[in-house]
Amino acid sequence: MQEEEKFAGGTSALHGHGDFRIMISVKDLVKVFAGARGEVRALRGVSFDVAKGELFTLLGPSGCGKTTTLRCIAGLEQPVAGEIVIDDRAVFSARGGAFVPPEERHIGMVFQSYAIWPHMTVFQNVAYPLAGSASRAEIRERVGSILDRLSLGPLADRLAPNLSGGQQQRVALARALVAQPRVLLLDEPLSNLDAKLREQMRFELKSLQESFGITAVYVTHDQEEALALSDRIAVMHDGALLEVGRPAELYARPAHRITADFLGAANFVPARAAADAGAAAELLVESALGRFVARRSAEWTGGEAALLFFRPENIELMDDRPTGGNGGNCAAAAVERVTFLGAAADVILRCGAIALRARIHPAQAPAAGRQVKFRVAPESCIVFPG
Repeated sequence: MQEEEKFAGGTSALHGHGDFRIMISVKDLVKVFAGARGEVRALRGVSFDVAKGELFTLLGPSGCGKTTTLRCIAGLEQPVAGEIVIDDRAVFSARGGAFVPPEERHIGMVFQSYAIWPHMTVFQNVAYPLAGSASRAEIRERVGSILDRLSLGPLADRLAPNLSGGQQQRVALARALVAQPRVLLLDEPLSNLDAKLREQMRFELKSLQESFGITAVYVTHDQEEALALSDRIAVMHDGALLEVGRPAELYARPAHRITADFLGAANFVPARAAADAGAAAELLVESALGRFVARRSAEWTGGEAALLFFRPENIELMDDRPTGGNGGNCAAAAVERVTFLGAAADVILRCGAIALRARIHPAQAPAAGRQVKFRVAPESCIVFPG
């Protein structure tokens, strides 16, 4: 991956820092596993850099290589090629023959299962990483401080099985942080929590990471979680890193169709490239919705077959004023279904054989069966190869 792609999203602006310092550098990482039908290439030349103090998320579906990448950074897996540098120290280099074991990488890790010991109290679980490296007085002080910070102080003497899911997650975080690691690695740490607690813990986790100023690499398949937590997101697919960017940029202006499809709800409409539009980056396409002006994606290389993409919230329902024909990025549709989601309404619009999702305020939601007109602004439309 080229340098400008790795730093998509403007790294100099992270956390308002003008001095961007790389804490983790992953270059050309290749990992191969033995499979029943031969070798499986789990990572295919993955490269990215993580800034000091940044929360960097590896996002993608199951089997895309995100957890394997995290385990390689942790030293729990050894790649066959590439290089990993943490805080200016090469912890793995295939060319240089370097491999630093996990316990010497000064990292903290939180697993999906939390991996806390059921026979130990909260205090004992959190104190475990300090055994043999600190005095009793220092252990008491540091563990007590981190337990208070995570609202676990009153639970210090409680056995782990007697804790709720959210409390167990806090214990796992406290244990990872008590040794004051340079890097925190998190492998889907919220996936075992219920929806409401998961949302609450997102904010707590982000606040904790920022207040400690710790560099974190976070693995998840949950798009909403990635958008809420991350300074930058790396989208992975089939062992490769597709693109890196800040959440708002990846969501609104994805360079790849896979990113557009995976990162939130999406509408894709088969289309045909008709002509260049007024702006250099714009294209006029014809579809079952009519003529739409859209921006070319980074994947667009020309030809006629195209896919018109826009997000459900980009659909703007119109009043009954004339739309100027079926042009100007406007179309007519029948309301097929309306689903109340609390802060928004999910509306299915039927345009002949095309079904579209719209996301609008519940107070503006039309009744099912009604005929409506809608518009999608050209800057919200992207053209991908068909």
